[in-house]
This record gives sequence, C-alpha cells and structure tokens, in this order.
Amino acid sequence: MKKVAVIEFPGTNSEYETRRAVCEAGMDGQFFRWNQKPAELDSFDGFVIAGGFAYEDRGRSGVIASMDPIMTEILVQAAKGKPVLGICNGAQVLVETGLIPGSPGNPLLMSLARNKRVKNGELLGTGFYNENVYIKCEAPGRTAFTLDYTDATPELVPAAHGEGRFTTSIPGLLEKLRENSQIVFRYCDENGKIDSDFPINPNGAIDNAAAICNPAGNVMAIMPHPERAFVIPMPKIFSSMRQYMENPTPKNFVLDFSDNKPTIETYAAPANTLQIFVSLKITDNEAQTLQNALAHKGFNVKLQRFVHYEVSSTLPNLFEELSKSGELWNSNKELVVTTTPTANHSFLVRDIEDSSGASKTTKLRHHLNDTSLKISQGTLWQIETTDDINEILATNIFANHHAQILLKI
Repeated sequence: MKKVAVIEFPGTNSEYETRRAVCEAGMDGQFFRWNQKPAELDSFDGFVIAGGFAYEDRGRSGVIASMDPIMTEILVQAAKGKPVLGICNGAQVLVETGLIPGSPGNPLLMSLARNKRVKNGELLGTGFYNENVYIKCEAPGRTAFTLDYTDATPELVPAAHGEGRFTTSIPGLLEKLRENSQIVFRYCDENGKIDSDFPINPNGAIDNAAAICNPAGNVMAIMPHPERAFVIPMPKIFSSMRQYMENPTPKNFVLDFSDNKPTIETYAAPANTLQIFVSLKITDNEAQTLQNALAHKGFNVKLQRFVHYEVSSTLPNLFEELSKSGELWNSNKELVVTTTPTANHSFLVRDIEDSSGASKTTKLRHHLNDTSLKISQGTLWQIETTDDINEILATNIFANHHAQILLKI
C-alpha cells in the first residue's frame, strides 16, 4: 500500500479529513508534523499539505510554512516525481515556495491574494468566504490528481478561505498555463458554465482558476476542499493520486519564466493627508513569528509592525473624529502615532488592490458623513539588522509582489 504523508503545521485544521480521504482511496495516510526530521519524508510515496491556518496566517497565508525546513525536503521529493497535493492553506504554501506554477528554480510567479467578490463590475465584498462551490476538471488525465477523470462534469465541493485568488503580474504566464493545461480545475455553475462573476467565481481568481499544477503534473495546488466533500460522491483526486503512485506518468511540458520583482521605490505621502501608525501595546505575535522565521534562515533581525493608514478628508479635527469612531484602532490595546517611526530599515507593504482600505473608506464615509474621505491601508515593517537587507527582502517574507507593493520609507 502506498504511503502518503499528511503534512501538518501549527494551525493546520483539516488533517483528519485529509487522512480519511487518503485512506478511503486505498492509501496509507500518516500524519507528518513540521517538527519531525525532514529526511524521514523520503520513505513516503506522496504528500498532502492539509488546509487550515499554518502559523495563524501570520505575515500572509502560507509564507511562514513555505520557509519551514520541511518544505525544503518537499521540493526535493517533488523533483523526484512524487505527487504533492496542497489543499487550501496547503495550496498557499505551494505557491509561496514556487512549486506552483513550477518554473525552473521555483521563482515566485504567482500569489494567492485576498478574495474579492465582484458582480457586474461592482465590488460586493472581500475577506473570508465559506460556501459550497462548483468546480470542473479542465485537464482529465493531465496530472497525478486527474487520472480518474474522463470529462468535465461539475463537482460540488466546500470552499473556506480568505486568500484564494490566483493572480500574477508575469506577462504571458496565464496564456502559457492555459497552453500547458496547468489550470486543472475551474470554478463553474452546476451546468459547467464558466462565469467570472460572483458567486460562480467565489474569490476573483484569474481565469476562474480553482487549481493549478506544475508542468510535470505531479504537484497541484487546489483552493476548495475535496477532502471535505463527503455528502456527495468523493472527488476522484485521491484515487487518481493512488493510481499515479502505482504507475508514475509525469508529463513533459515546459514552463520557463523568471521572477519580475520590481524595483523598490521610496514612499512619499500625498499632500494634505494624515498618516496614522498603529501598534499593539502587548506582544505582537505576528512580528515575532516573522522574526523567528528569519532567524531560522540565519538572519539576525528585530522586527516591529505597524498598521499604516493614509487618510485624506476635508473634515476639521479629523484625528479626533477617527479616534471616536473606533474603526481604525482600539485605544484600549493599541498605540497610535502620527509621525513616522524611525528604524534601521522601514518598508511599507500595501495590497495592489487595497480592499481593506476601500472597505474602511465606505464605512467611515457613512459614519462621519464625509464623501471626500479616502483611506489607504498597509503594513509598516521596521527592521533592525546588521545583515544584508537585500538578502532579507529576497525571502519574500514581507510581501508577495504579485499582489502587494513594497515601498521604502
């Protein structure tokens, strides 16, 4: 019986459903935790990175887990042709490692960005979405996870994620993914119709992508949860995985793209805007986790994190009005300053599509009765280090440039 490691990180919450699906498909599913010896993975025939919230999604979903020593070994095992399936949070980890979409050297070519729910060009909402969705297989027989698929019959599977929007800034990448049949599953309606509008596309993913594989087809990142689909016929992903391990059939497609990481520009606050920097009074666990991850990579750093708001408005006494609203900070647990904190290195991270800022703008325009008000939101990272800052930034720990902007302050 083929042995499959169900990978667990702190915060994983779908490991039991995943192991059950693996075992019901005729494989020997065994839990493998992040603190076990990575070399022990060599004894397994395949791997599933389960869903959940690895390291509480600190930084961004999947980034800390992608830097874990266990993932270095997963890259080695994937290169041997063994199947690797990442589900939801596991998909985010695979994208952050560069295994998906899988160009030589595994550069960072995509992001699983924050959800956006769009219908008829109108933004309906953002953030976590939990609902059953229809997907269909667009690549029967193409991958280790679609060998048992013969057609594109829609399947109903649960989705539960806040950052599931496949996106990229690489010119020509989407067209090549289509050409290579690497967009394996797509969101559709119950009849198989593709529509980019919500709710058929639940998160705004490019090309309605629900799952993407690497060129060889032995690695796949899927955002919905096939392991939770027990009230309907089980998706054939797991039986396909077993079949592949019994008779490996890697494909010979080529995907040769390099990263297009942009030059880091210097931030300049627009005229007549109020800058607000919010930090926690208590220990900032997110900053501590990123600091620990960098320490494991050999960097000597000290981090501090601020939520950064850039606010423009015609209101008099703007700061006081914002403080009374309670929308941007909670004075019981947070500290607020309006002058830029100083540090060895400071970088501002913003989503390219600032849905958080847009949401707060809408709420506060109504609350303060000020249609001129506009808010941009980001994260300010202060970095104290004597190490090469460019090597630290090259880890991509602070920003995924396919969905975020990194600015020097």
